[in-house]
Amino acid sequence: MADWERVVEREIERTDGILKLRPNFVRRFYKDGGRLGLSKKAGGTFNPRTKLFVPERWIASCVEANNPHPVKGEGLSQVWLPPSAGIVYLRDVLQRFGDLLLGAERHRAHDGEFRLLTKLLDPAEPIVFHFHARDEDVWRHPEFFAGHRFGKDEAYFFLGCAQRFVPLQPCRLEGGRGRTSVARCHPQRTRPCVGTFALLLATLRRRLFHARWRAPSSGTAFCLEVQQPSDVYTLLETHSDGRPLSPQQIHPGFPDLETALRFLDFRTAQDPDLLERCRLLPQPITETRQKGGQEWWIFPPSVTTKFSGKRLVVTGIFESVEGDPYALFVWRGKGKLNGKPIKAGDEFFVGYSAATQPHRFECVSTEPLEVFKLFPQAL
Repeated sequence: MADWERVVEREIERTDGILKLRPNFVRRFYKDGGRLGLSKKAGGTFNPRTKLFVPERWIASCVEANNPHPVKGEGLSQVWLPPSAGIVYLRDVLQRFGDLLLGAERHRAHDGEFRLLTKLLDPAEPIVFHFHARDEDVWRHPEFFAGHRFGKDEAYFFLGCAQRFVPLQPCRLEGGRGRTSVARCHPQRTRPCVGTFALLLATLRRRLFHARWRAPSSGTAFCLEVQQPSDVYTLLETHSDGRPLSPQQIHPGFPDLETALRFLDFRTAQDPDLLERCRLLPQPITETRQKGGQEWWIFPPSVTTKFSGKRLVVTGIFESVEGDPYALFVWRGKGKLNGKPIKAGDEFFVGYSAATQPHRFECVSTEPLEVFKLFPQAL
């Protein structure tokens, strides 16, 4: 057993399988809104050498980011351990201790993976029009999706607004628009064919999920996003807020945009009822209601088997029992989890052995304790 494995084994024993994770910030081409605690103003994380910002925090992530100027391990969450242990990624811990942390059945069925990627998105500007590949696209065409094994269905829960909030962003194609007209628009304009070219922001063949607001996409709202464990995407704009984007950023993995557009589902993208059909609102979970707190499904498992998620608000003591391991993010307040302090901004991986036994959340301040529980792909 390696030294880091011994340290992790002791930590699992000490915490009963609830591992605290280090904050994990990821670079992107779009401007940050200054709400991740990394800068005091919008765009304050800009690096002039790479021309990238840091507008995302990835939670309980076992996915490496796909960025220009790659940084080894970017996007991979690290377990919070003594400095002597060095850098220890959650991905490696789950491979080594999967029976305990994922559960033996999930460990075998999912090859030691936690099949979920959760993000905090902090956009100072609406993210450019883009689409994501489906699972079957990735499986059938590995030549275009090197390093990826899944598509990227995703969902949002809106946490709050920016001071200069952009509430709406188009997210479907006007009827009659096809691959040829989209490709013709793309290289010629900063925001191509606005009004007639409105592309679905999320998976086009699957569903777009929304909670709390009727807004069709994130705009500049602070968002909690859940998605499949993948970083595949194709952009349909050449600029972001006036800044030029490279071909590597626009269509990573593809030789050109025309090839990438083969994977765009135009029929679904032109569905006039798309937003209303796919919109979700939080659902109270009456079975878990207690005197000390209340839970809501924000990403119900009845909608998709690819991920699910709950919002929990605690005003006293709330006892949880779950059927699966989960990523835990503390959004507001102060409290305790099984007697150990937790506070806003903390994140944890709650392993199978801990999640499936009663574990107690306690609010210790006048402000309610608000947390999110995010669950992986169903077995």
